[in-house]
Amino acid sequence: MTVVPYKLQIVDTSDPDEFAVALGRLVGRVWLEPRGRKGDFHARLTSLDLGDVGIFHGDYETGFAARFPDFISFAGSPAPLRGAGAHEIGGKGVSVSRSQGAVLSPGDVTLRYGPKFEHLSMTVRPAALMTKLAAIVGDLRLGPLHFNPAVVAIGPQAQRMERLLRYVTAEFDGPDSFMSPILQSDLQQAMMAAFLLTNASNYTPLLLGEARPAASWQVRVAEHYIEASWDQPITIEELASVTGVSARSLFAAFKAGRGYSPMEFVKRVRLGHARRTLSRPDPDTSVLTVAFACGFGNPGHFAKDYRQSFGESPSDTLRRGRGGAAAGLA
Repeated sequence: MTVVPYKLQIVDTSDPDEFAVALGRLVGRVWLEPRGRKGDFHARLTSLDLGDVGIFHGDYETGFAARFPDFISFAGSPAPLRGAGAHEIGGKGVSVSRSQGAVLSPGDVTLRYGPKFEHLSMTVRPAALMTKLAAIVGDLRLGPLHFNPAVVAIGPQAQRMERLLRYVTAEFDGPDSFMSPILQSDLQQAMMAAFLLTNASNYTPLLLGEARPAASWQVRVAEHYIEASWDQPITIEELASVTGVSARSLFAAFKAGRGYSPMEFVKRVRLGHARRTLSRPDPDTSVLTVAFACGFGNPGHFAKDYRQSFGESPSDTLRRGRGGAAAGLA
């Protein structure tokens, strides 16, 4: 998985040509055809590039059509936040509204947006998504990945996808926001898994079908690997590789034998390291630095998880740790 410093870019313009140039830099060649009265055009697009995945938040005052003759990514939106449109994806017409979203696949794509249209969409690099898919189901026995271009936006998976995109977007409140590589990797994993589970494809039966649990020794191998790599990004591809079993089988074994998933075990291990660091602080230790070092990007979420696990706040643990250190120096 690619973990690089994220990029946040904002395009805010009333010039259709300027918007087309900016859009082309982000997603490749585009032919833009504005609709409505000349001079009414206005578009604002925020692009968040996390590495293998990205998020686009677009808000368009007037309608337009955009043709991408060689769209290079998978992309999807559970539903527009407002407005309606009609797209052409892989030769199929797809209408979009609050009840139906769309999935774009690499190839020739034409997007048609009505006036006052707003969307929150995810993009993912095809090679990364195929690698994630292979790790989850074990192999690519069904060949290339093919999505149904229409998404039922009122379904629970689509609604969870929209909440996830809103959450990730909220984590980045400006160009200077800090994001640890561990958390960035975790967010990318969650987004790709959600993309695969939300959008119907030829692999959906394998993704949703019952998996045979891995052996108990494979669970222990995964636990040892997690404990040794807790301060690094941990992907399901790596867990599948070191255990020699698909992620679905490994998750099934964890649930059956431990009552939680491998990624929940990752969180437990990281919380344990955070507690030990807060209990034995040095003069520069703070709750914020410990949270970031252990892969928690949101201090509020870290505090909530910490309290649920240990029955006290991280600041309480740090305060007690400083008291013990002071007593030892007396």
